Amino acid sequence: MLSLASVALFSQLTLQQPQEDKPRNPDGCSFEQVEFTTDFAAGRLHHCEREQEGQFKLYLKPEKEDINPSPWYAFAVENLAHESKTFTITLFADKGISRYKPKRSSIGEDMWHPVPFSEGDGWLKFKVTLPAQEKEIIAGQEIIDNVHYIEWLSSLIKEPEHSKVISLGVSSEGRNLAALEHTVPSSDKWLILIGRQHPPEVTGAIALLHFGELLFSDEKYVSDFRKQYNILLVPNMNPDGVYHGNWRLTAAGVDMNRDWKNQTLPETQALAKYLTKLTKGGGKIEFAIDFHSTHRNVFYTMPKGYEPSSGVPLRNPQRVYNWIEEIAEMVDSVELEYQPGAHPDSGVFKQFITDKFAAHAVTYEVSDSEERDNIKRVAEAALISLINRLD
Repeated sequence: MLSLASVALFSQLTLQQPQEDKPRNPDGCSFEQVEFTTDFAAGRLHHCEREQEGQFKLYLKPEKEDINPSPWYAFAVENLAHESKTFTITLFADKGISRYKPKRSSIGEDMWHPVPFSEGDGWLKFKVTLPAQEKEIIAGQEIIDNVHYIEWLSSLIKEPEHSKVISLGVSSEGRNLAALEHTVPSSDKWLILIGRQHPPEVTGAIALLHFGELLFSDEKYVSDFRKQYNILLVPNMNPDGVYHGNWRLTAAGVDMNRDWKNQTLPETQALAKYLTKLTKGGGKIEFAIDFHSTHRNVFYTMPKGYEPSSGVPLRNPQRVYNWIEEIAEMVDSVELEYQPGAHPDSGVFKQFITDKFAAHAVTYEVSDSEERDNIKRVAEAALISLINRLD
């Protein structure tokens, strides 16, 4: 149950979002017995064709050509007939069609169920059976939208004297960059957590949600940690892309995780300004984690012995590697790996944090197809091990 203050803040942040409506029907997606619609947050579908009775071709298109092949889709299927119907749906995309496997959910339900499918080069086919006048959502992953994040952040507050939901600024289209700020006056140490730079990377979002819920729980080991550490949690860095169901980019057509060097986006500018202000005020960023998804579970780290371009050496240089090794031991049934690399001109977040603030930073990638219980197990192990290593 949210406090009155949290409800007021939730209303304030959500009402400040752009109120434009999403198109109900993508091109050609209304037929005599079935309708495919996208009039909800994260809805995405380009156009439709009827192949023959009960069989339909649905086409996916990215927000910009030549981007990472991450064909996101989310649409409602409504049976307009007065009897149960089975519809055969084939999704088409230029490449990467099988990255996100189809899932179905009833309207207003949080449960998502896998849909059996077949696939080929550039296509993915499945069937949906619906009772008369019924509607379901089909999506590549669970839908976690902007409103969910704001409400979720407010629900984490256990110590109002130390924690509050803030807005770091607004996105290109005016959506709030909501964050949870936890401050301890007696400490100058900071943990920074961000997610959803790339909209469809939902397994990374699930890991962050579980990590955050544990971090702000009543468990003694985390409540003790919160007495010693300041925390900034920004779970949704790309609210425009999430709203539009973008495959990878912001509303401005930019890959946010390539913008941290030049900071052309209001989103990257807002967080960079916050971090610069806190460090100029005496704060020290000890660790930063950027949650993502890819085809395997992997931690992207800086190379061992890396020297930040600021000239300031990293404190406790083995911290990241000891952390990952301990996580792997704690959840040895889940395949994990790490891959070191330095890319000074790439504009990725971990490089920016390391070079600018001489702080440890990791890109925490979760497999697109990882079992949800395993995602939570690894996230819990990551938090426990990290707390043990942040002195």
